[in-house]
Amino acid sequence: MRTRYRRLICALPMVLALLVLAAATLQRLGPHWWPERRPPAAGASYEEWARREFLRCHPGDKPRNWEVARAAERLYKAKPMGKFVLGLRKGYWGNDCSDFVACAIDDGLGVRARFRRGSDQHLLGEDRRLWEESDWTPGMAVQPGDVVSVRHSPWYAPTDASCSHVGIVGTDGMVYDFVKLRRWSDARYGRSDFDWFVRHNPSPGQVVIRRLNAAYRYRVDPLPQPRPLQVKRPGSVGSHDPTEG
Repeated sequence: MRTRYRRLICALPMVLALLVLAAATLQRLGPHWWPERRPPAAGASYEEWARREFLRCHPGDKPRNWEVARAAERLYKAKPMGKFVLGLRKGYWGNDCSDFVACAIDDGLGVRARFRRGSDQHLLGEDRRLWEESDWTPGMAVQPGDVVSVRHSPWYAPTDASCSHVGIVGTDGMVYDFVKLRRWSDARYGRSDFDWFVRHNPSPGQVVIRRLNAAYRYRVDPLPQPRPLQVKRPGSVGSHDPTEG
């Protein structure tokens, strides 16, 4: 019995040393080591939980929507879209405001804009699994990377026959878009104040905000795999890199 106690007493310093080493290792690893708590089901509570988890696990980083905003700013500066083609025909893809936004999303989310892939189609830019939509009301804050859809374009006086328009919020809070009017010889890349962009849409439901889901925005979940591309159809535009003419 004495021999057993003597062995235990002799082993205590080694056990304490191991505990100190383990504590130092956990401290060095930081909060990333600890398993995540079960997230709330949905809604504002999930949004807040995801934001806290992001700040804990990615200190000093920006949420994924900022990459989308930066991509829109890059396209605005590079002007790569080529000739403007309004995509109104069913089954055919245009090279217009919606295409500009989808290209920025694909580029920002790491799957590359369609013209960088030699394609006429988007991978994640139009994937509704990624987004949550809400009607904008005056005073509602927007975030970088938000897609802003308006019933009436800010670039000309509204009419019942006018086309809807869409842009994307940059890191500076400005709305970036790609637009062509009949009286212009060439398309333009816009960088507009948000209030100006929505100015022709005073009625409820005329401005819709599309925002990356919190699970993807705050990197809780990996992005889904892009769905298979549709069969390319004759007459589709954008199958070449517009920077090549």
